[in-house]
Amino acid sequence: MVGAGWTSSSSQYAGTESPGEAWAEEAAKAGRQGTHRIVEAGTVQAPARIAALLKVPEGSPVVVRRRAVDLDGSTVELTDSFFLTEVAAGTALARPAKIRGGPARLLRESGIEMPQVVEEIESRPATKAEAEALRLPADVWVLVMHRTCATADGRPVQVDVMVVSALDQRLRYEMQTGGTTL
Repeated sequence: MVGAGWTSSSSQYAGTESPGEAWAEEAAKAGRQGTHRIVEAGTVQAPARIAALLKVPEGSPVVVRRRAVDLDGSTVELTDSFFLTEVAAGTALARPAKIRGGPARLLRESGIEMPQVVEEIESRPATKAEAEALRLPADVWVLVMHRTCATADGRPVQVDVMVVSALDQRLRYEMQTGGTTL
């Protein structure tokens, strides 16, 4: 989700070794500069939606990594990644620094593979904080994607919440069903 004239595929970010590097490479292919910043990391109480997606009680402790995704020096996406405390507490996931190879590598090295990915997209008015961070004009809505990553047996481990301006967005999905690409 980037904007006019650019179609981004989320499949390259789900479970990738380093989403930050994938973003930088995608932006570079379009002649742009993509970076991301860790805004905050630590343990928080799971909000209702995150708790439901992670299948834990609301208010349970979860580890969050909040990032700002920038394109050519301007923030274009806000991403919060929530992890089960039992797999993330005490690891680099709970610290506000970039992780060499990204969270997926860190989880794989601890024996956690997440081949199941479900994405849900909704639109809504931007919050005041989102509008300020994304420098949105008045009354611009945002698209919110909830990406749930789960183990082969269906155990959710990570939920990413990505917020972008709804202006000039194009979403494209490719899926395989019954051996046929749609």
